[in-house]
Amino acid sequence: MRAISERFGKLGLEITDIAGRIGDVTGQLEGQAEGLHRVVSAVEQVSRANRAIQQAAEGAQETASVVRSGLERVTGAVRVGLNAAQSDIEALSQGAQSMSQALAEAVSDAHKVRASSEAIQSITREIQLLSVNAGVEAARSGTAGRGFAVIAAAVKQLAEQTRDATALSAKQLDILVKSVDQLARRSQENAQTARRASEGSQSIALQVGELDSFGRSVVELIGDIDAISNPTRANAAACAKVGEDLTVLVAGVDQSSENLDRAAQRTASLVSISEAILGAIAASGVRTAQSELIATAMETAGQIGALFEQALARGELTTADLFDEGYRPVAGSDPLQHMTRFVGLTDRILPPIQEALLASNRRIVFCAAVDRNGFLPTHNQKYSQPQGRDPVWNNANCRNRRIFADRTGLAAARNQKPFLLQTYRRDMGGGQFLVMEDLSAPIRVKGRHWGGFRFGLSV
Repeated sequence: MRAISERFGKLGLEITDIAGRIGDVTGQLEGQAEGLHRVVSAVEQVSRANRAIQQAAEGAQETASVVRSGLERVTGAVRVGLNAAQSDIEALSQGAQSMSQALAEAVSDAHKVRASSEAIQSITREIQLLSVNAGVEAARSGTAGRGFAVIAAAVKQLAEQTRDATALSAKQLDILVKSVDQLARRSQENAQTARRASEGSQSIALQVGELDSFGRSVVELIGDIDAISNPTRANAAACAKVGEDLTVLVAGVDQSSENLDRAAQRTASLVSISEAILGAIAASGVRTAQSELIATAMETAGQIGALFEQALARGELTTADLFDEGYRPVAGSDPLQHMTRFVGLTDRILPPIQEALLASNRRIVFCAAVDRNGFLPTHNQKYSQPQGRDPVWNNANCRNRRIFADRTGLAAARNQKPFLLQTYRRDMGGGQFLVMEDLSAPIRVKGRHWGGFRFGLSV
């Protein structure tokens, strides 16, 4: 029976190690599956972005084509209208300039006529003066000068009529000269306006040329959009294919994870069966390798329970303090540590017991009391170092004040049978694990289950 027990112990250790490794692989696969899911999501986002870019490029291409057609129509219509307008403006400019020249000649002629009219008025005044003199001479000559007087009277009358006609003609000529002058000025202004219009039409022609250049740029833009759309379309198809392949791969990884989960459950069941067989053999009274340690664990659990009861009797703390579950996090600790109202008591009474046991047997890797929730208030001194900056080092060397709520830890903390023998892999930090046996016995205070005393045993 002892040999069978030892073989079951070895089998349990091997199964535990395999179960742990399966768990490691499962965790890795789960991480890879999550990564693949993220990659699939990223590929889908890229595919959606590519489709959006492709649609935008196609929309831009259609818009650019519409703009190009509109520019061609507008440019053609503007060019035809501008050519006709340029012809009309040129003809108008030339006509205005000809009219301005003709009016200038008319103004010159009018000024010449005005000068002639003034000369006629001067002659008329001379004739009047002569007629007056002739009348005076005829009066002096008496009867002999009557005929001369008649002529002088006729000449005077003619001079007066000429003067009146010339004065009227001069007034009309003045009005005509002013009108012609105004018309000439307006004609010059019109000619200048026509010249400016002609120059402006040439500027418009340049702008139409720039419009043609813009139209050619739009055509080049359409070509560039085509150059973008084609690889984007190919990229979208490639991303879709990658997404399909990744989906198949993710499905395979998920299936592998499910298979490993089932394998882990089966190995966990085997570990439990192995532990139950070992426990049954040990409880049957047959001496095994663990028999002495089982007795020590049960005796130590009873001793600790008695010390707790004595502390209550002395009034060092209350029952509520001893069963305190208000785990207060220690600020800045990594891994996270906690404090409760009974830590002071365990720090006083547990180290002498635990250190003596740790030195008594080379198989004992650690020994410590935990409450029913897996909280370990006071550990061995070698595992109770002050925390530093390295969480990996802390995990291996600062294991006090921590809650161990894993399968093995909770089972040891909540077990109320005389003892519990388990196998497990202890996380030493940095990806390092140590296959160990866990032996625990329940701690009771006045009949109430407080937690358990644990031995971590090397194999």
